[in-house]
Amino acid sequence: MIRRQMSLVSLALAGVLALSGCVAGAEPAPAETPADAESATDTATCTGFNDVATITANADAGLRDGRMATQEQQGWYRLATRVLDGVPTRGEGEVSDATAALKRVAPAVDLGAMGTTAIGSAEWDSAVQELSDVCAAAGVEMAIEMYTGG
Repeated sequence: MIRRQMSLVSLALAGVLALSGCVAGAEPAPAETPADAESATDTATCTGFNDVATITANADAGLRDGRMATQEQQGWYRLATRVLDGVPTRGEGEVSDATAALKRVAPAVDLGAMGTTAIGSAEWDSAVQELSDVCAAAGVEMAIEMYTGG
């Protein structure tokens, strides 16, 4: 009996949910304008870089606090170059240009390859500051998440 009631309630709920999206006279959502697409891509670029900054800041904190060796920090840096390489850009404009410059400073290091990157260099820091500035001008907040050491 309870199973039958639950089945009926489930069917009734499914019917209500199906009909709730069918409203006569509802206007379709406005199409995305080119300005919206530009802003969304700049937003995706800037927020995508937040992951790179999170990786490098936590690797730096781990090394500074003695929780990891330089070799591990450099491994995290190599990962950060691959994440940076995957950050999307729209191919034009200040945000895209600053991101491309950063990618030239620290190109993606192949998985399994050893070596160091330019992350942490004066050239890297300058390129990061430029990207941060143009993202702020585009109205996108740059942020990192610290999760080591606490």
